Amino acid sequence: MGRIFAIISSVLGSIIGAGFSTGQEIFYFFSQFKETSIFYISLSSILILLILLYLMDIKIKSRVILNIFRAYILLFSIITLIVMFSAFGQLGEEFLGVSRYIFTLLCFILSIAIFKHGLLAVVNINKVVVSILIITVSFIFLRSVHKNEIIFQFESLKYALPKNFFQHLTFPLLYSAYNSLLAFPVVNGLKERFHKEEIKLSIVISSILIFLLLNIINTILLSKSSIQNSQMPLLKAEKSVFFQFILVASAFLEILTTVLANYMGLCYSIKNSKVEFFVIIISLLLGFNQFQVLLRKLYSLMGYIGLGIIVMLSLSTLLSKDRMLK
Repeated sequence: MGRIFAIISSVLGSIIGAGFSTGQEIFYFFSQFKETSIFYISLSSILILLILLYLMDIKIKSRVILNIFRAYILLFSIITLIVMFSAFGQLGEEFLGVSRYIFTLLCFILSIAIFKHGLLAVVNINKVVVSILIITVSFIFLRSVHKNEIIFQFESLKYALPKNFFQHLTFPLLYSAYNSLLAFPVVNGLKERFHKEEIKLSIVISSILIFLLLNIINTILLSKSSIQNSQMPLLKAEKSVFFQFILVASAFLEILTTVLANYMGLCYSIKNSKVEFFVIIISLLLGFNQFQVLLRKLYSLMGYIGLGIIVMLSLSTLLSKDRMLK
């Protein structure tokens, strides 16, 4: 069970980043659909499960396709790093009143220090971060339910797909493609330390936890209209200073875990440590831009490219199977 928990934490830790922990990503991709959000969250969770299981077993035989895939992971890692560095700085400025430039640099220093200790250090910090997040969010949710501050999104839900469901499929598709590819380098790295069956079971459990966490956070956001204009709505959902402090501390740590996941993505795509460090420095400099603007523009862009990459890999797999049958 300890090994399973370590894998689950690593998978969740790579997905739970700035957008997730601050609520901005969930609000943008799901909360806008109000009581029908549960349909889109369900679809996204299922797609994340299927894509991760598919990527785990995939063997890319074509050198051209492999190079394209590595180039995407490289671009993906750079863009996500930029957003994460920006989020860390924005969080420090908004909640601690310190210049975001200082906190962006702090994110860089801490992440490099942790990553130098290898995969085990990444796994261990994820175990701590994911545990804190699940316990804190669950407690805030139950506390709000007890105080009758929560309006459940499924109170007015009709158990049938909304009429415009297929028009809005872009949102769950982008979300699942982006986050699955974000977790891929971590899952790929875990294959050297854990058995394949353990990783597959952990991916299934992780997908269930993602579904539960998305619904809990989404319900909190829908119930508190006053926080929806904030760049970090989830962190404004709790009035208690103590629990707000835990949420903010968790957000800092969760951003770090995603930065570490992207460092692993760079290692997958680049085999030269000096080039890796140069790319990280460029990402750091670009990360001084505004968090919300970066998240919404770059997230969707990478989601679209990610969908294309997944389709390309799927077609490549099908074609290679056809050749084998012949």
